[in-house]
Amino acid sequence: MKIVCVSGKTGLSRLATPTTFMGLIAFLTPPFTLYLPLSLAIILAAGAVIMMIFRILGWLPRPNLDLLPLLAIGGLMFIVALSTLWSYAPEHSLDRLPRTLLAVLAGVIFISAVKALDGHVTRTTSRCFLSGMAMTLFLIGVETQTGGMLLRNSIDEDTLSSSLNQLNRPLSILSVLIWPAAVMLAARHWALAFSAVGIFAAFLPFFITSAAIAAVVVGAVIFSIVYILPKTGAAIVGFVLATGVLAAPTIDHYLPPPEILFDSLNLPRSTYHRLLVWEFTTQRVDERPILGWGFNTSRVIPGGDENLDVSEKALPLHPHNAALQWRLELGVLGVLFGAGIILIVTEMARKHSAGRVARAGAVATIGATFVIAMISFGAWQTWWISAIFLIAGFTILACRRSVPG
Repeated sequence: MKIVCVSGKTGLSRLATPTTFMGLIAFLTPPFTLYLPLSLAIILAAGAVIMMIFRILGWLPRPNLDLLPLLAIGGLMFIVALSTLWSYAPEHSLDRLPRTLLAVLAGVIFISAVKALDGHVTRTTSRCFLSGMAMTLFLIGVETQTGGMLLRNSIDEDTLSSSLNQLNRPLSILSVLIWPAAVMLAARHWALAFSAVGIFAAFLPFFITSAAIAAVVVGAVIFSIVYILPKTGAAIVGFVLATGVLAAPTIDHYLPPPEILFDSLNLPRSTYHRLLVWEFTTQRVDERPILGWGFNTSRVIPGGDENLDVSEKALPLHPHNAALQWRLELGVLGVLFGAGIILIVTEMARKHSAGRVARAGAVATIGATFVIAMISFGAWQTWWISAIFLIAGFTILACRRSVPG
């Protein structure tokens, strides 16, 4: 692909190229994730608009989108929109709907732009992403060793400890982004990849961030499986993850009650609360098992404001589990499309990755994203949807087969 510069001799026009803007997005995403994770929605939206302008100007080739994932994502969004017709709280559904659809549209545009990049732009963008990740690892180390030196400049000392815990959300995203970074580093030397993952993992115990730790551990296990089984590993992982999505609403029937698990395993209070939320959610799923309660109705489900124990609300805003939220709000079709998306993206990782390491890294990224989605955030949070598409873009950048040019 030949990149055409703007006619004219100004320095600004020379900078206005896909290489510059994709490199800037790649460099800024990791540090902004650390300190301003909600800004990921702005980064994705701005990137999508800029890439659309470049496409209109002819600076990017026509996007070559894969039909199957596009149909799966479009199908899920169709169910999301359709569910507003029978929603328990249509005002909540309609309020969130435009933001969700726009975030997904921006994500599709961003992915199409990444797929259109040639070898030169890909290499430059990859270097920018690695530079951003390196700076972010350094900043995490500074915050860890100094007790939040940078945070201390902007907050009150009395709230420093709780503010450090607010890094849990950024660390969850970075626990996924570390895998495409590891693939890029492995292309240079295995030791660099191991060092990056090891350094990041070593920082995590300094924070109360079980989700990030779980994502790194699961990512490492999946990486090993797919690397050892290059022909079948991705399919096995995809099947297991998709089955987990389908089975999520029934897991309550096989596990002991949360109270017994809390006492017998000495679980943290936060984990106990999460189990109570999931138990309550599965009970509400049984009340509307086919169509669900409607898009974005988790926060107003009947009984959700009641305390199930001392201070544990039954359903605070969302179930903290994407599979349960899909089933609760969108019914059977929602969870089927969700499982289908997982199967499709793991198959694409198997089919289109550049080699053994890239395939293992791509599927590890999918697995780590799955972990975060199933224990942390609301499925429709705009910044989280944006983060998923940015992660997907950088994974394609790191793992796809080389594009000539």
